[in-house]
Amino acid sequence: MISDASSHDVYTLRWGILACGWISRMFVTDLLSDPSTREVNDVKHSIYAVASRDIKKVQPFLDQCWEEAKAQEGKDEVKQYGSYDELCADKNIDCIYIGTPHSHHFQNAYAALSAGKNVLCEKPFTINAAQSQILVDLARSKKLFLMEAVWTRFQPVSLKLQSLISSSVIGPIQTVQAELNVNFAPMAPIDPEHRIFNPVLGGGALLDLGPYPWTQLALAMLPLGPQPKNLQDPLEMLDVQSNMIKLPATGVDGTVVAAIQFPVVDEKAQGGQRKVMGVLMTSQTSQTAPSRCNLIQGTKGFIQVNGPAYRPTSLTYSAWATEQAYANSGNSPINPSKIETFEFEPRPGNILGYAWQADEVARCLRDGKTESERMPLRDTVLMMKVFDKVREQGAFGYPEELETTEIRGQ
Repeated sequence: MISDASSHDVYTLRWGILACGWISRMFVTDLLSDPSTREVNDVKHSIYAVASRDIKKVQPFLDQCWEEAKAQEGKDEVKQYGSYDELCADKNIDCIYIGTPHSHHFQNAYAALSAGKNVLCEKPFTINAAQSQILVDLARSKKLFLMEAVWTRFQPVSLKLQSLISSSVIGPIQTVQAELNVNFAPMAPIDPEHRIFNPVLGGGALLDLGPYPWTQLALAMLPLGPQPKNLQDPLEMLDVQSNMIKLPATGVDGTVVAAIQFPVVDEKAQGGQRKVMGVLMTSQTSQTAPSRCNLIQGTKGFIQVNGPAYRPTSLTYSAWATEQAYANSGNSPINPSKIETFEFEPRPGNILGYAWQADEVARCLRDGKTESERMPLRDTVLMMKVFDKVREQGAFGYPEELETTEIRGQ
């Protein structure tokens, strides 16, 4: 159920943490930080319960989280469960965070929603779009909150990027190029069964890394397209042309490049719309240069987003006075009328950055919302549809037990 707490109070969100892996540890460590250090004074977070299928893992998990966060209080009050069903049945939990491998997201989220729990589910939301839509429909039928945990969407750098784009400082956008490559190749001989290579665990570059360059494209392009009348209305599928190189050892996608056409509302264009090409690249056999993860080119300049796509560290825009001046600058643009860089490190309170998405969840629950306007479910479903198309074009599918929409016991 959604809380009806007064917005005038400091709202405390009681979290249930499902799974004790690395990503859950990062999330919990951030939640233990003081919200005021990031200038958040209206919501706060409480780790109410943690569940693992092996209860012996819970206490070491809590010890490590509290140690890394340098937290002093609350650890001994956290409830510990040895099954996910027990966590889902706890009536004192406001929202469950799902931090299992994405091969398990669909089943875990379905169980939590079926138990009447609000859910924040790690990215990628599911294995395919059909699974995502089932979860969305279930949450809406039960009037429960549901959101994909795309932490990059809530980082201040992303808000600044969208502000610059909407200001038209670089003119109308013409192309966007986003990339995240992480070289896992040296790990393959050491741990060939690691989830990043293992098809049984949803391995491959697209689902593990791809949501981050997709998010860079989505931040820039989706707000410029035609907007459905209601938040719950779907976005239209995009035109996608892609190519894929598979890893010989396990057959998962090692490198993916996708050219995606985004519609942009433009009164000057024929029919009131034009298309902008977005290029997504992701690979687990090479490394993205730290200098750039996203390049947005407009008619009067460009914006360069620096650092890894999941956690950009800064962005710089270079703008010319007129479109003609930019065009005249040639292949090596010189003499822009304005260059400005915005830095986003170090982060407040020494957080990694997961806390901002948790703050969004808390505010949504406090205000009785079942969906985030910043990270709407229609955006999640659209990404999964695009990724389905990429996998279809690459003739790559996962084992049936991962692709299925049938519900199995927890």
